[in-house]
Amino acid sequence: MNIKYKQKKLSIEQLKTIICRSGIHRQTDNDQKLENMINHSTLLISAWDQDKIVGYIRVLTDYGDVAYVADLAVDKDYWDNGIGRELMNQVIELVGTEIHIVLLASELAKDYYSKLGFCHDPRGYVKLPKNPSLSDWTV
Repeated sequence: MNIKYKQKKLSIEQLKTIICRSGIHRQTDNDQKLENMINHSTLLISAWDQDKIVGYIRVLTDYGDVAYVADLAVDKDYWDNGIGRELMNQVIELVGTEIHIVLLASELAKDYYSKLGFCHDPRGYVKLPKNPSLSDWTV
């Protein structure tokens, strides 16, 4: 398997595809929301098997203190191939090792991040949108 990693803008359709194929919960029926996710992320790195998107990581950061990993998703058919680890490693390489990297783990990935060196912190809080979509992520 020869996976290539690219820092490039995704199309809405590409983002929908990888969200659906990964099993993460994001609202895919709102193109404006998806476009905002693409356009307003500080970093968006994708993983490709030839012309097929097989993973992505989306990050918001100030490059000084914190980087927030908004999404890390890998196509279920490509799990256990180190793609998620490499996407995270690329983020760490870009933002550096002197800042905090934080995230909210989905139920699907709650045990995954400790394998990447993350520690659990019970101080996290989430304020949900006024009208959350059932298809959107949940805590």
